[in-house]
Amino acid sequence: MHSFGVFGVSTGQFESLILVLVRVSAMLALVPVFSQTQLPRLTRFGIGALLALIIARTLPPMAPLGGLGELVVAVLAQFFVGLVFGFVAFLLFTGIQFAGEIIDIQIGFAVVNVINPLTSQSVTVIGEFELALATLLYLAADAHHVLLAGIVGSFTLVPLPYVGAPELVAGDVVRFFSQALFIVFQIAAPVAVALFLVNVMLGLMARVAPQMNVFIVGFPIQITVGLVMLIVSLPLLGAVVPSLIDTSARQLDTVLRAMGPQTRPPGSGQVSPLPSATP
Repeated sequence: MHSFGVFGVSTGQFESLILVLVRVSAMLALVPVFSQTQLPRLTRFGIGALLALIIARTLPPMAPLGGLGELVVAVLAQFFVGLVFGFVAFLLFTGIQFAGEIIDIQIGFAVVNVINPLTSQSVTVIGEFELALATLLYLAADAHHVLLAGIVGSFTLVPLPYVGAPELVAGDVVRFFSQALFIVFQIAAPVAVALFLVNVMLGLMARVAPQMNVFIVGFPIQITVGLVMLIVSLPLLGAVVPSLIDTSARQLDTVLRAMGPQTRPPGSGQVSPLPSATP
């Protein structure tokens, strides 16, 4: 087995470190909390490099790949795993933010936009508020530690250097996206239903008293009812988020198992079995 004199590592170990770094970097670029733009890029890169180095030291030796072509395929495979992992992990926050945007539209706050620090995109006020509150609940529940454990455990469920069953992964991602839409209805339903009833009442008032300016009268009523219902429904978010975090962890486990061990191309390097672990 060839080795690099400068680094003092074998070719297989060097290739393994590269693959681990690619997967971890792709994951940290999308997962909640760690992908925030408030973290300097150098800090995020340092976290990814340190985590990749620690993980690479725990993995069993990997036989060198057959050549540059196989290394490129393996790098793309790890990048794919990281993107899918990060996307599924962020679906929870996407659903919560979308629920807040629906509430903004119902109340009439959709015309006021702020910058979302997670994506650097323009979002509505309540959507950003719901996202910030969900982030605090996420940290309070130590979900970021579970996320790091999932990143480490992904190398048990999806060993280096290749992945498989992309058609199964696509089906799982679509199903998880539909579940994220259900999160929207869970969070936005109380406010949306209350404001729908307010709009029905205003419509009846407009029929009874046509001379009344419904827009001028209805706008403050919608804001008042919407904010009151939002305050009343905030405990619902605190009750829903922990179960959503558990659901997200199960989704990550499902999608990683779908990309589990598969048949490798002829002539490619073989990987020793990873020790059993729970991500």
